[in-house]
Amino acid sequence: MNPHHQAILRQIRSAIPGRGDVTQRPEHLGTKRLWYGLKNEQSRAIILDFIAAHKDLSYEDWLVLIDALYHGESYEERCAPRTLFRKFPRYRRQLPLSQLAAWLGCLNGWAEVDSACQTVFSDKDLLADWSGWSALLDSLAGDANVNKRRAALVLLTAPISQTDDARILHLSLELIDRLKSEKDGRITKAISWLLRKGIKQHREAIAAYIDANATDLPAIALRETRRKLATGKK
Repeated sequence: MNPHHQAILRQIRSAIPGRGDVTQRPEHLGTKRLWYGLKNEQSRAIILDFIAAHKDLSYEDWLVLIDALYHGESYEERCAPRTLFRKFPRYRRQLPLSQLAAWLGCLNGWAEVDSACQTVFSDKDLLADWSGWSALLDSLAGDANVNKRRAALVLLTAPISQTDDARILHLSLELIDRLKSEKDGRITKAISWLLRKGIKQHREAIAAYIDANATDLPAIALRETRRKLATGKK
């Protein structure tokens, strides 16, 4: 096992609550993977402590560590890379998008997917390599793996709220058009999320889109987006 991965896993196991029962399954998080029962803030603190002790971590070691975590047995390991992405922005921007796509294939359930995609990559990340990112998101939206299809939507939830750049808006609506007929909650809820996040920078366009697609959008997306437009609340 990678020594950095081994050190992190040792810390995760030492933080197991209660009597150390690791037979639980976090089914409420959408996965049946091994779960140590740590709270998100506990897991994040472990990674922050690791980063504080390894400020000189090389790009190559960062890649190897993330790959090891994404192939770990537990839910906590699969979610740990989130903080490594956020705290090493220079390395994140060097990451080949093909590698990101491969790692997304290691995730199962809404919580694991969101750990890798929610507020991790910004509008600046996407626009700095728009051709690469638009191709990646298009590919994810067409993937047979529903977790990757959710990732395509969730990756856009932060960028669409951070910029009025029409490219991000148009791609978001194109992907929603492709996925709006799906019934899986991982997709319907992500569509609702993306539309609501789009209101901040693209209010008129989002309002026009849901009016034009009212009969086709998932009911939850239509209901929650209209409520957000009317009240400003989630």
